[in-house]
Order: sequence, then C-alpha cells, then structure tokens
Amino acid sequence: MGTVNAPRACPPEGFSSQGPIRSRGLPRGCSRSPEEYAMADLAFVIVTVAVFALVALVARGVTKL
Repeated sequence: MGTVNAPRACPPEGFSSQGPIRSRGLPRGCSRSPEEYAMADLAFVIVTVAVFALVALVARGVTKL
C-alpha cells in the first residue's frame, strides 16, 4: 500500500477532484504566486501577437492573388 500522507499534485486552477474549488479547496502549498500569473499573462500576450501576425500574413497573401 502507498503512504497515507503522500503529497498531492496541485489541481488546475479553479477545479479539484471534487469539483469547483472554493476558498479553502487548494491543498497545502498550492497557492498561485504572482510569478505564475505574470507568466500566464506573458504567454497570452505572445500567443495573441502571434495569431494576429499569422492573420496579417494570410491577408497579405490573399491580396497578392
């Protein structure tokens, strides 16, 4: 048998194995840090810029037809 107090992985933000997380739903040590939010914001901005650049390239290619 496994250990009783084995560390659990942090659930995705907003959910746990029992459903939506409420104010005390995260296991110990699973709080989200400001750095995690900053990296998520940066990734969102990069993906958004890349999508708009791709749309611009496609539009430029269509106009050359």
